[in-house]
Amino acid sequence: MAVTGDGMTFGEEKDDSASTELTLGNVSVDLATFKVVVGVGPANLTYQEFELLRYLADFRDRVVSFDVLSGLLWGSTGPKETRRLNVLVCRLRSKLRNSFPYRLETVRGRGYGLLGGTGGGEPAQGREGGAN
Repeated sequence: MAVTGDGMTFGEEKDDSASTELTLGNVSVDLATFKVVVGVGPANLTYQEFELLRYLADFRDRVVSFDVLSGLLWGSTGPKETRRLNVLVCRLRSKLRNSFPYRLETVRGRGYGLLGGTGGGEPAQGREGGAN
C-alpha cells in the first residue's frame, strides 16, 4: 500500500465530517467548502465576510471587541481597521438578515456579537441603543 504525505494509506478516506459544519439556528456554515446557507438559500460571502462569521460563530452569544476582531482578521488594530470592520459587519449583516435566532448585533462601545441563541436581553439592548 502507498502512503500519502499526510500519513494515510492510498485509498483510505479521511473523516473530515467532524467539526466542519456549524449550525446556528437556520444558518449552516460549511468550514470545508466555505459555503453558507441562510434558511433555504445560499449566502454568497466574500473571504473576509466568511472569516468574520467564523470568528463570531466561535464566540456566539458573546460580544467580541473591535480590537480582538480586527486583530484576528488583519493582524493589527486602529482607526483604519475599525472602519474596515464596520463596513465588513454592515455587508455581512445584510447577507444574514434572514438569520434566526442568531443576529449580528452591535453592542455600542464594546464590539459585535452573534447573539440571540440563548434568548437573553443583550441583543435587544444593542439594537434599541441606536446601534451602528
